[in-house]
Formats: sequence, C-alpha cells, structure tokens
Amino acid sequence: MMKNGQCPKCGERNVRSNTNRKFPALNTITLGSGTCDKRYAPLDTYICGSCGYVESYVAKPEDLNYIQEQWALVQVNSGLPIVLVKQAQATTNGEVCH
Repeated sequence: MMKNGQCPKCGERNVRSNTNRKFPALNTITLGSGTCDKRYAPLDTYICGSCGYVESYVAKPEDLNYIQEQWALVQVNSGLPIVLVKQAQATTNGEVCH
C-alpha cells in the first residue's frame, strides 16, 4: 500500500500523491451511467517517482459506500474473475437504470 510512503513494487520511498490537488474533478471515476444516476467520485492517487507504479483510492467514504451498494461484486473462481451482475431497475418514467 503506497499510502504509507513506500512503493510495494520497487521498495523506494519516493511516493507522490495528488491529495493536495487544486482541481479534484480532473482525477475521478464515473460511479453511475445514464441520465438517472450520473455521479463522479474523486480519487486519491499515489505514484512512485522511481518506477512509475500507481495506486488509486476512492477519496470519500460516501462514494465508497455507494460503490458497495451499486457495483457488481467480482468473485474469484478457479483463478478467473467472475462478475455477479446486478439486475437493472426501471424508474417511474420507464427508464432503465443500472
């Protein structure tokens, strides 16, 4: 884990972070898609200045809670990832949200 200041790949202590960023919207992931659930989560990113290894973490606990509730769980079976797909929900106006 690079949050401790040391790169897990090369072992160097030359880790840089964007947690002091001025423009957090430039480093985000989309949490939902479509018109009924469009929101973005800022990411805290750590980069090793020596080897270039990168780790990113969801910055806000409420966004991580949303991901836990809405995103599909990936399970490992025989070494191959299997995604459990969540069923789409229809809104009151008939639009399908995933």
